[in-house]
Amino acid sequence: MAEANDVERTDENELKGATGGEDVNDDVIVKQSAVLLRGYVIERATVEDPNMHVGHEDLGGRPQDAHDPQIKEFVDQLLRIAEDLNRNAELQHLISTVEANCAQDVFMTVARSIFEDGINWGRVMSLFHLAYKLIFKALIQNHLEIVKRIISWFSQFIRENISAWIRLQGGWGGILQRMPRWRTVSCIAAVAFIVAAVYWKRTR
Repeated sequence: MAEANDVERTDENELKGATGGEDVNDDVIVKQSAVLLRGYVIERATVEDPNMHVGHEDLGGRPQDAHDPQIKEFVDQLLRIAEDLNRNAELQHLISTVEANCAQDVFMTVARSIFEDGINWGRVMSLFHLAYKLIFKALIQNHLEIVKRIISWFSQFIRENISAWIRLQGGWGGILQRMPRWRTVSCIAAVAFIVAAVYWKRTR
């Protein structure tokens, strides 16, 4: 746990004293976040259900997004963290209570609960995982309109709450340069997601 706290302190220090990244526009960060989420959904959904075939265009994106090497590298980081999250039995039980067709205000409230104590990469990753779990349920039910709605909420939350912080880290590319040990990040993400899932369960 000391390791996780060290990561949080590092991220907070980077936020206060960050240099660089000023040339990264928040609108670009928001657009990239949706592309990254789609990439994560596509790769993770294929792992969970090999019979599921979904592409970027099915999720409101562009076919060429699948060939971006930086997106692939970021998604690979997310997939490694997801493996740890999926081994957490308590977390998986709580995930089963999450409904894909939730209201926007519920999604936003639960997302805000993840960042209640501050922002760090682990919590950003947990937001991706939260959105993915909802999208995967919607894909199973063949509700593409819900999928696009969730991606829109996700992008809105990034814009309103996280994009400035990500800009100070140098944009999404900052994850690949500054990402702490992925197992530490997965620990933080699991804690943040459990807190969010518990809140979700209470709002049902």
